[in-house]
Amino acid sequence: MRRPRIVIVGAGFAGFHAARTLCKIARDRAEVVVVNTTDFFLYLPLLPEVAVGLIDPRRVTVSLPATLPNVRLILGEVDAVDFDGRRVRYHDAEDDPGEIGYDRLILAAGSVNKLLPVPGANEHAHGFRGLPEALYLRDHIVRQFELADATDDPAERAARTTFVVVGAGYTGTEVAAHGVLLSDILYRRHPRLAGHRPPGCWSTWPTGSCPNSTSACPRPRPGC
Repeated sequence: MRRPRIVIVGAGFAGFHAARTLCKIARDRAEVVVVNTTDFFLYLPLLPEVAVGLIDPRRVTVSLPATLPNVRLILGEVDAVDFDGRRVRYHDAEDDPGEIGYDRLILAAGSVNKLLPVPGANEHAHGFRGLPEALYLRDHIVRQFELADATDDPAERAARTTFVVVGAGYTGTEVAAHGVLLSDILYRRHPRLAGHRPPGCWSTWPTGSCPNSTSACPRPRPGC
């Protein structure tokens, strides 16, 4: 007799815990399949610490194959669901199309960056939802300090060492607070910038959205 198949789209907090709980409840009576773009669960609340180098990126990830050994993992991004035909269509890690049938479906794809109508955000902002963006933010901040150290123009120095976080929820305040710590370290590494620290070099810009909204970090640039 064929076991019923439960397909879970996404392996964030909801998807990961759903897969783990179903494996304990169903045991061998059902096949549990997870479709996710990565082979790890990412602990999002610690991304600000990763962005400023306080935590190694490996410390905020949990291997899906290691923690969910009885779950079939499909690396891919779901782009369509046929509810009538009970099939999930996706593109795998090499961008090849694929599909899988299901008896039960759990949609836990998670949230995405939402850029509210803040002037300049679409042109100059970076999202903050994953490891690549957190690592990019750290490299970007370090690069801006190095470029500020290379110039003698006070206005350019101030622009390159000023950062704005759009969104004053949990993520925004954490990014701003840890950004100040990273800036303190970088100022000590670049003594030429001593005495040129602009007031409010890290600031949050409330968007009027809910406290858990995603924050975006505009790129500092001369004249910004």
